[in-house]
Amino acid sequence: MADRDILVESVELALRSGIGMSSATLMKDAYLPPAGGESGGAGHAPCLQPGDFPLGEGSAGPDALVYITKLSSRTSDDVVELLLRTDPDQRKTMGTHDFFTLILTMSIQMGDPSTTRFINGTFEVTFRPDVKILTYSPKDKGIITAIIENGGDTISLSRDLVFHAPIIATNKNQHDPEENRFAIMIGQDEKISGTYRKKTGYSLDIPASTLLEYQGMFKNRHELVWEIYPPMPPADLMIPGNRMLAVFSQVIQIPKNSLPEIIITIEGRVKGNLWGVVPVRGSVILT
Repeated sequence: MADRDILVESVELALRSGIGMSSATLMKDAYLPPAGGESGGAGHAPCLQPGDFPLGEGSAGPDALVYITKLSSRTSDDVVELLLRTDPDQRKTMGTHDFFTLILTMSIQMGDPSTTRFINGTFEVTFRPDVKILTYSPKDKGIITAIIENGGDTISLSRDLVFHAPIIATNKNQHDPEENRFAIMIGQDEKISGTYRKKTGYSLDIPASTLLEYQGMFKNRHELVWEIYPPMPPADLMIPGNRMLAVFSQVIQIPKNSLPEIIITIEGRVKGNLWGVVPVRGSVILT
């Protein structure tokens, strides 16, 4: 549970392909009969509408589940001043607006990893037109590549959104009164821990081996999009069905006393022996 310095919100999002469970089950039974048994017939397929199946162990089809956690904290004045250094009305802007640092974590897993692999996709963040994105990270895919290559079980993010490789703590068991502890949802019954300190930023217990690679770009001043894909090389590597994670960050400027509502849209392409290449999509609103 986070304390007053940071707010945490988590949601579960389904990425749908449009291939219903009944069609997916028929295809799977026809081409991949259970070990030691016979393939199932059409009479054994659940009668559901396209996309209307709960993702879980034994699910058929190329759909996926995504778990998103939003970490929100006030951006410190010195960071805001640095970001507004070219704004001629800096003092007025700081007086009429609030500034938040938002960290978004994403955990994705295919509904049926035995038949489907994730190829690539996009993670898009949209704010209201009166919200301005001052900066974001990561911008270059090399940032995450370096963290993956470095390895370790923790990644850090500074107050000004600089990603760092793991830092070895010499007094890990010693309680820090300025440390805010929180949990990040990465699965239905799975969480990882993290900490936040006003003076240094975030530390997330995310193993580098679970990270996707990705790079971001502005669409306009209130919309961002990151391209996400498996680590490379090799160029044709596809992520297996196990869970993979990503961390996105931004600093926003918003009119005082208003909430930074976010629309998150995830689109991707998945591939399997049965489905070929199939698009998947889902969206959710966070406040």
